[in-house]
Amino acid sequence: MSGSVGSPGSFAPGVGQGGIEGGWESIRRARWTALAPRYLATITLFLFFAIGVRSALFPSSPPPTQIARDATVDPSAEDFALQFARAYLTYDASHPGLYERQLAPFLPENFDSGAGFVPETGAQRVLWAEVASNQRALAGGRVITIAAQTSTRQQPVYLAVTVMHEQGRPLSLVGYPSFVGAPAVDVDSTPVDRDPVDDSVVSQVVERVVRNYLAGQAPDLKADLTGDAVVTLPTVQLRVESVDQLVWTGGPDSGAVLATVTASDSQGSTYVLTYELGIAYRERPYVDFIQVIPTDT
Repeated sequence: MSGSVGSPGSFAPGVGQGGIEGGWESIRRARWTALAPRYLATITLFLFFAIGVRSALFPSSPPPTQIARDATVDPSAEDFALQFARAYLTYDASHPGLYERQLAPFLPENFDSGAGFVPETGAQRVLWAEVASNQRALAGGRVITIAAQTSTRQQPVYLAVTVMHEQGRPLSLVGYPSFVGAPAVDVDSTPVDRDPVDDSVVSQVVERVVRNYLAGQAPDLKADLTGDAVVTLPTVQLRVESVDQLVWTGGPDSGAVLATVTASDSQGSTYVLTYELGIAYRERPYVDFIQVIPTDT
């Protein structure tokens, strides 16, 4: 009978097709469900492998190290002590009010208005002043000693000023100042024995560098410097008369030479000078610094 359900190629519209499509969808879902753990494990393994290869080939840079601040280097505390010393050592006894006013910005409330000093007669000026030493104070803070040349004395005076400067706190004066002696100097010290430079090539390079450096000959000097050397020429130009001594600072492997030379200026005055030079070996010896690195602090 035509049109029967069992006849080949005949089916109710939308039923037979829908059933076949629905069956294939169920089979695909079942397969994906069964294979999903395997695919997931493979993908995870691949990711770990890729990360491992990247770490080996392109290792991550370590985070920059925080440079610890040297507690002995505190420019603001040293400037505070220096300015206080200038004000303390400058006076005119005929104008006591002016002296008190110039000291007032530095003094705590419980201090005498003149920081304990009462000039009776005369006047005094500070010709120059500079920091001579900076040491830890047992009572807290820093003892900053100021060397100053005044108009009333032939020798410099040394004024110790104790300054407190805690993190996040303003500067403050700790106690009254004190006159102290100069830093100790050892006049009996003997030079350290050092190995002489017996490499003729190194000697020639060092001598050329010192001559060109003191003469201000930048193009000739540059020929003996490494590409990364940072050098600024002296503002005083001198002519090297003789190279008196070339020694290694710590043996031939130290990479540094001390060169002592005799030089003269345009007026004929002579100087004996010592320069430390860094030696870097490329195809031949070069110099990578001369005495100081002008970009360092």
